[in-house]
Amino acid sequence: MRVYIRTYGCKVNQVESEELAARLRERGHELVRDEALAQLYVINSCTVTGEADAKVRKGLRHAAALPGVEQVLVTGCSAALHAEELAALSPKVQIVGRGAISEPVLGGRSEAETGPRGGSSISPLLPNTQRHTRVPVKVQDGCENFCAYCIVPYARGACRSTPLSRLVPQVAALVAAGTKEIVLTGINIGRYHDPETGADLPALIRALRDKAGIHRIRLSSIEPPDVCDELCQLLADGILCEHLHIPLQSGSDAVLSAMGRRYTTAEFAAACKRVRALSPQAAIATDVIVGYPTETDADFEATLRFCRDSGFSKIHVFRFSPRAGTPAAALDALAPSVVAERARRLRELSAELADQYATSQAGRTLEWVVERIDATTGLATLTSREHLSMRISCAGRAQGELLLLPFDMMKSEEVPDPSVSEV
Repeated sequence: MRVYIRTYGCKVNQVESEELAARLRERGHELVRDEALAQLYVINSCTVTGEADAKVRKGLRHAAALPGVEQVLVTGCSAALHAEELAALSPKVQIVGRGAISEPVLGGRSEAETGPRGGSSISPLLPNTQRHTRVPVKVQDGCENFCAYCIVPYARGACRSTPLSRLVPQVAALVAAGTKEIVLTGINIGRYHDPETGADLPALIRALRDKAGIHRIRLSSIEPPDVCDELCQLLADGILCEHLHIPLQSGSDAVLSAMGRRYTTAEFAAACKRVRALSPQAAIATDVIVGYPTETDADFEATLRFCRDSGFSKIHVFRFSPRAGTPAAALDALAPSVVAERARRLRELSAELADQYATSQAGRTLEWVVERIDATTGLATLTSREHLSMRISCAGRAQGELLLLPFDMMKSEEVPDPSVSEV
C-alpha cells in the first residue's frame, strides 16, 4: 500500500512514527511524501493542549476527504483519550493503539504487547539509514507524576521501559550504520528501569557506551529529582554530552506547589550545582510555564530572578494553556495580556542568557559533529556536545565527521533543543 504518516506533538511521537515507517518499508509498503498519493493515511496524534486536539481533528477531516485515501488510522495520545469522538468524524477512520498501529497492514500482535489505554510496550528501534549522525532512541514511555496542568499521564499510562537487552543491539546497529550521536528519549526518562536487570538510567548510559560503542549520548530531558550524583559523573567523564535539559516550570515555590511539581526551587538549584561542580562548562536548558492561574506578579518576578541566577543556556517559554481533564483547567485564567507580557519578558531574558553562555564558550575547542551539509550554500552545520551550533564551509567535510574546532560566535546559529517540539 501507499502510506502517508502525519505526526503531531512531541519527539516521542516522532520516534514512534519513524519506527512505524521502518516496519512498513520492511514489509514492502511504500511511504509517500505527497499525501494525495496515499491509500492509507496514518495520524499519530497529540493531546497535550486543547489546541493540539483541535489540530488533530482538523487533520483527520482533511485526510478523510482526500479522494485516494481508503482508510485513516489514528493513533497516539488524542486517540487514547478521545477514540469515540475521533471515530465519529468519518467512516474511513479507525482508531488503533500504539501497539496495534501496524495491525491492519502488517498482521496482528498479541494482547500482551499492548499497554494501558491502547498504548504499547516499547516498539523495537529500527535504524533509520537516512539520519546517520544524530538519532533519537526511545527508551521509556509513560509518566506517573500527574502534574496539575498535564494530561499526558492519562494518555500515556504508567511508566515502562525498553529492556537493555534490546537497546544494546539496536544502538549497535545504528553505530554500524554511521550514527555518531543518539538522543535518549521518553516521556520521563529519569524513571528508566530495565525490567530484566533493574538497571537505572546511568547504568543504561554506561552500557550503551561500553557495549554498543556509541560515541555521543545525549538526554532529551531529565526531571530535577533525577539529576543524581552518578548522572553528573557521567557528564564529567564525557560519557554523556555536556548538555542537560531540566524543566523548571516556575521559579516560585508557591506556583511549583500549585502545579504539583515534586521539588522546590532550592532542590532545583542544588541539582544544577551538582552538575556544575563536576562539569562547570555544561549547558543547562530549561522549560518555564508563564501565566499559571495562581501566578502572581511577585511569583513571576521570583521566576525571573531564579532563571537569571541559574544561568541557563536557554529557556523555552510556554504560555499556560488550560487542558480539559486536568485540575488546573478548573482554575480562573489570568488575563491574556498579562500572560503575553510575562512571556515576552522571559523570552528576552532567555536570549540574554543564551548569549552569555555562548560568549563563555567562545574560543574553546569543542567536539563537533557534522550534522548536515547544504549543497546549495556550501555550508556544513555542526553541533557541539554542549548543544552549540556553527555553520562553516563544507569543503573537505563529510556528514557524520567528528571535528575539534574552537567555537566562533560569528558562525553560530540556534540549534533545536532535542527535548522540545511543536504541536
